[in-house]
Amino acid sequence: MHRRIENSLVVFAFALLICLTACFVSTQSKPTIIIVSPPSGSRFYDGEEIAIQTMSSDLVGVTRVELLVDGTLVRTDPSPVPQGQLSFPLSQTWKATPGTHTIIVQAYNAAGSVSNPAGISVTVLAGGAPTATVPPSVSTLVPPTISASLTVTPTATSSICTDNAVFVADVTVPDGTNWMPGQTFNKIWRVRNTGCPWIAGYQLVFVGGEAMSATTVLPLPNTANGATADLLVPMTAPTVPGAHNGTWRLRNPSGKLFGTIVTVMINVLGQSSSPQTAVPAGPCSGTPIISSFTANPPNMTAGGRTVLTWGPVTNADRVEIDQDIGLVSAPGAITVMPTTSTTYTLTAYCGADSATAQVRVLVPFAILGSSTSANPSDFTGACPKTIIFSALITVNDAGPVTYKWESSDGSHDSSNQSITFGSAGSQIVNTTWTLGTAGRTYADYWIRLHILSPTDVTSNNATFTLRCN
Repeated sequence: MHRRIENSLVVFAFALLICLTACFVSTQSKPTIIIVSPPSGSRFYDGEEIAIQTMSSDLVGVTRVELLVDGTLVRTDPSPVPQGQLSFPLSQTWKATPGTHTIIVQAYNAAGSVSNPAGISVTVLAGGAPTATVPPSVSTLVPPTISASLTVTPTATSSICTDNAVFVADVTVPDGTNWMPGQTFNKIWRVRNTGCPWIAGYQLVFVGGEAMSATTVLPLPNTANGATADLLVPMTAPTVPGAHNGTWRLRNPSGKLFGTIVTVMINVLGQSSSPQTAVPAGPCSGTPIISSFTANPPNMTAGGRTVLTWGPVTNADRVEIDQDIGLVSAPGAITVMPTTSTTYTLTAYCGADSATAQVRVLVPFAILGSSTSANPSDFTGACPKTIIFSALITVNDAGPVTYKWESSDGSHDSSNQSITFGSAGSQIVNTTWTLGTAGRTYADYWIRLHILSPTDVTSNNATFTLRCN
């Protein structure tokens, strides 16, 4: 009898232990949850269905999973088993809207306890979505090892890169290089990537002026942020004498132009009125004699043309003109189109002896071109946002340039400013515009550069669109 009472007490104690253990687990157990995909930092497009795949677990069973976007509950999905299940794979979807968003998931168990949140940050780009990639079926997910101590914390918002590039140098064919009509050459610009990595789909494209190339779209080499790339375009000089130029830009896979403007500016020499051959023979001795060397007109505007004319040259075995004109016959004439004031020298040789004659063609200081770009030109996100505007000014000589900025609504017009050039070439001037109110869209706003002197030139309108969240 005494032994039966002892056995009953043991059974009762064991049952009480089981009950207490179950009660402790049910009140103290805390679910765990992880996000299987997409990874934090992923990019999507406006309107795209984003599938957030999770795996949650709990010792007494997960009953539901909540999905929150930017702190707002967007959906709740219950366990297929009413009392909950130990391991719960789930795929929840959310229709993307432009901007950078924090996505949080959390799981609940049968006792009402909630997991630590798991989170990721995603960026949704404005524009149409590409063909969606079907996410893997939840049935293919391999449940992770359950750990009561597992804690998943939200990932910090990742920084988003912006396409950009800056001009470094003309590797070949500096501005104003002289070429003969139809002469071929390779133009190479060196640029630095100051934005997103350039991968497949990034291109160099012709945008204005004269292409001078049969190819107007070329792929960019793969280039990491901070690295430089040499961009080569095979070109052929036009057959018409004078100044010629072309403008090129970089383009991303979405078709947006970005970054620096690169230009090719050459001068095509005119043909001589007589064959480019040595002076006909006859023995010579001593110093050659040059009868005349003139320019008509001697003063001209940039982009105009003048004719160099020289008379008979005697006691010479060859005659040359500098500025890449080279060997000529005498008498003769040639049409030239200097972009800056230039001194031409005709040299006649007789063996080691020589004689020279010079003529100077005066070209006033002038603007050869101006173009303006906005970076970014299309933005969606938090406002206010600062837009950077860059204007490329190209001149024919050394001198000061006076300019001002003009804006679409007049609110960002500037006072007169100036920049000084030490020689012919190009320089970039910049300005910024910070604007934007949450919930508002600014479409077709622009800034342009208005050059006041030495000549009155207005650049293109650099337009931009700003969508403020």
